[in-house]
Parts: sequence; structure tokens; C-alpha cells
Amino acid sequence: DEVAAADYVCDRLAATGVAYERYEPELYISQPHDATIETLNKEFEPGPVKTVSFSASTTVSGPVEYVGAAGGDLLADDDDPREPYHDVGDLTGKIALAKAGSLSIRAVSKLSEKGAIGVIAIHKHDREPHNGIATPIWGGAPRYDERDKIPDVPIANVNSPDGETLMNWAESDVGLELELSTDLTTDWMECPVVVAEIEGEADPDSDDFALLHGHYDSWYVGVTDNATGDAGLLEAARVFEEHSDKLERNLRVAWWPGHSTGRYAGSTWYADEFAQELAEHCVAQVNMDSPGAKDATEYNDMSCWCPEAHDLVGEAIDDVTGAPYAEQFPFRAGDYSFDNLGITGFFMLSSNIPADIREQRGYHGVGGCGGNSDAWHVSTDTMDKAGEEELLRDIRVYLVSVARVLNADVLPFDHARNAAKLREAVKRYGDTAGDRFDFSPTVDRLDTLEAEIDAFQQAAQAGEIEPMAANEAIKSLSRVLTRLYLVERGQFEQDSATSREPFPRFSVARKFEIVDDDEAKFVETQLTREQNTVISELERARDIVADVMEGGG
Repeated sequence: DEVAAADYVCDRLAATGVAYERYEPELYISQPHDATIETLNKEFEPGPVKTVSFSASTTVSGPVEYVGAAGGDLLADDDDPREPYHDVGDLTGKIALAKAGSLSIRAVSKLSEKGAIGVIAIHKHDREPHNGIATPIWGGAPRYDERDKIPDVPIANVNSPDGETLMNWAESDVGLELELSTDLTTDWMECPVVVAEIEGEADPDSDDFALLHGHYDSWYVGVTDNATGDAGLLEAARVFEEHSDKLERNLRVAWWPGHSTGRYAGSTWYADEFAQELAEHCVAQVNMDSPGAKDATEYNDMSCWCPEAHDLVGEAIDDVTGAPYAEQFPFRAGDYSFDNLGITGFFMLSSNIPADIREQRGYHGVGGCGGNSDAWHVSTDTMDKAGEEELLRDIRVYLVSVARVLNADVLPFDHARNAAKLREAVKRYGDTAGDRFDFSPTVDRLDTLEAEIDAFQQAAQAGEIEPMAANEAIKSLSRVLTRLYLVERGQFEQDSATSREPFPRFSVARKFEIVDDDEAKFVETQLTREQNTVISELERARDIVADVMEGGG
């Protein structure tokens, strides 16, 4: 099906005269086929049972222990600094039954560490559980030294009514024993990646580009996740190619495979394969996922963007729609495979159905399809879940914001705001740490850096700095500040696919809430080393600003 989809995308691009490249990389993919549950001491005929990508493919049997609801939602980050299921006892030889919605990756790992031979998650959907993925390895394929992080236990999901039945039996005096079987194919597979290239003819000497992208693999029909996005990408390629003579920068439009079965394997391959080019020339990455869901009229709780893109995105939404919007911290999700490179990102997901309407309809929280939990990762993500007017509006928002990046004399990214957001995050960690760690060296430098960037941006907007020099500085600031805001690992690595907080290098400070005095010293040691790295990076950002201000132009 992915090959057929790639064929279709290529045919449409060719028909509209858009140049493209089709790559055929081998990606590490996990395709779930089937899962079954057979109760050994009860009569039971379950509804749909699903396994998840990168579950172990095997059969186990044993007693079931209900372990509660810890673990949270796949995309949400609860406020507990402890590991999920930290208080669960020994599970050796048992199958863990968890009422955890979209079971978090950390939860699976912790249950396995405690000896569980299998995991069953009770989902909130009454008819069928959502499809999902269990590996913490971003991009599917682990580094050689991280192969052991792929789950080695079978995982299955059941719907809410079946889960309640299993939970009641497991907690009864008699208890529950069952056999859990999972069937998957996990292997290296050839998967097409399609990338269209629109050359900005207004400035043929510029090699800078924006990357507009989304995934074309889907669960089931997958209309609003992500056929609507694929349609939007095709339309974007057609429109921008038609007006390429007016574009100052280039545009790449990419369709990724392996989003759902490879933990963003397609976009990760591209980030690895073209890392140097992306680091040098990509001015922004823009994710088109789940636009055009029917009745999605706001941009309040599903759209994400980096702090420096806030004004750009907000003004585009205002100018196109006048709809409400709110800034959300980018999840470690979507195809944000370019965070470690330090590339400014905006949008991940799109418009949303208002929260009060979702509540009236009984929708539980999901990470796509405009918030429609009867569409996201289930068999009913069909054409009726999409809205024609909503899709056209969302495509226009994307195209307006991308066009403003492509044609800006000076890139429209406010890194003074980025510095301010970093300071806010550090102060929150400081409130948690109290007198056990001094973050003032970081805060002082961020105060100074914000003022210096603000002066630079004003000078650039006033024409006192040559645009090419200003844009190189803005890109370089992204490589520093965007990375500090989003990631911990190196520029050409990938952070794990677990939940994150702003300024993740300092997030260990939250452990002060739960550790004793002796363990607090380990936290202090880690923070001291992290702060040394951060200070070095902030001084590098200051040098970038100083150099461009001195050079003027």
C-alpha cells in the first residue's frame, strides 16, 4: 500500500510539472498483524484486540495482575517526576493489565523491568483500541548499543468494556489467567520516500529552503491522519511550483513512510542522510499532519510551534481565519525528526475541534484527527471525518505561513522570544530546586542574550544589517536555542521518543521533588555538568549576535 501511495504521489507531481526525487531506503519497520487473548479460567469472547508496532511477536501465558492507571497518555506529560508504575511490586511471571489509555513507552519499560512477561493496555475507546507503537527508539532503527531498548515483551490493547471485565476478574479472589499471543513482522524493509523540489527563481543563487512535510502511511483508511495532509502537500507543491518565479527561497515538500510503524522512520532517514545540507540551509521545517478534520474550527490545543515562530504562525492564522489559537510546546512526536539539528519548526497537527464539543460528543483525548477519538488510529477514520471547508482553510494557513518564510527579506523568527521562553523554563526548574542548585549563571546569560538579540533584530528590520548576514545569524541562533529548548543529545543524534519538557537538559531538576539528600547530590552533579554545557552554548549564541552586529553590512 505504501508503494501504491508513493506511485500516486509521484504521478500527481509529474502531472503538475513538479520536479521530485524518489528514494528507496531500507527502514526498520514493525508491522503488527494480529493479537489474541484467551482466558484460561474464564469464558470470554473479546472484541477487537490489537498489538502495537515493536511489540515482541510471541505467545505467553500466566496470571494477570492489574497494575492501575499510572502511565498517562502517549502524548501527554503528567506532573509526576517519578517513573510510571514505580510503586508496583514484583511482576515476575505475570501479565500486567494497565488502565493507561495509550500506554506510555516508559510504562512498558518499567513493567518489563519489574518482571512482567506481557502487557495488556485498556484503552478508552468503547469499540476498538487505538493502534500504536511501543519503541522508545526514534526512527525505528536503534544504534547498535541501544538495541536492548526495543521492548522484548508482547503488548496488546483492548477496548474499554473488555478491559473492565478483565480488570474485575484479575482483582477477584479467583484471579485471572490468560494466554496472550502477538503476531508481527519486524525487519528492514524498503520504503519509498518522495521529496518534491520547487526552486525559488526570484533568487536563483540562494540554496536555503523550507521543508514542508507529512506522512503518507496511515492506519486503515486514514483519511484525517493523514490523507488530508497528503492532499494538502500535493496542493502546496502545485501552487508553489506555479508561482516559483516569485519565490526567494526554495521549498522541499516531502512524504514520509514509516511514521506509524517505524516511529517516524522516513523523516529520520532523511534527517540522517541529508544532515549537513539541512543543518546548513534549512530555515524551517513545517509538519502537515491531520488538517481538515470536520468541525475543527480552532488552533488551540493541537497545533505546536517553536517559540521563535509564534508571531509568524499567529499572524497567518489571524489573517486567513480569525480563529482562536494558542501556543503549545512541541511534543516529542509527529515527524519532528529535525529537532536535534536545531531547525525551527512550526505546526504539528493542525486545527482542532473545540474542547467543549469534544466533551459533548464523549471524545477522549487523542493525538490527531482534530481531536476526534472515533477517527484517530482506528478503522473509522473515513471520509466522513474530513471537512472540505476545514481542509481548504487549513491548507491556506499552511501556505500563507510558508510563503512568508520563503519570501521574507529577513527570516521572521523572533529568537529574543526564544531566549525568554528558555528563561521561563529555567526559573521553573529553579523554583523546584530551591537552594539546592543555583541556576543564576544561566538566567543571567539569558537576560543578556535576550537584550542582545532584540537589538540585533531591530537593526536587521531597520536595514542596518545586510539581509544575507542577518539570515545566517538567525539560522545559527536556531541551531543553538532551538536545540536547547527541545533536545538533550547531540546535533546529529536523535533524542528518544519519550515525553519531554522545555529545556530538557535541566529537567532532571524535577527529581529534587522525590529524592533524599544523598541522591540529591547526584542530581546536583548532573545539573552542574549540564549548566556548563548550556553556558557554553549561550556564549556561542552571544558570539553569533556580536559578530553580525560588528559586521553590519
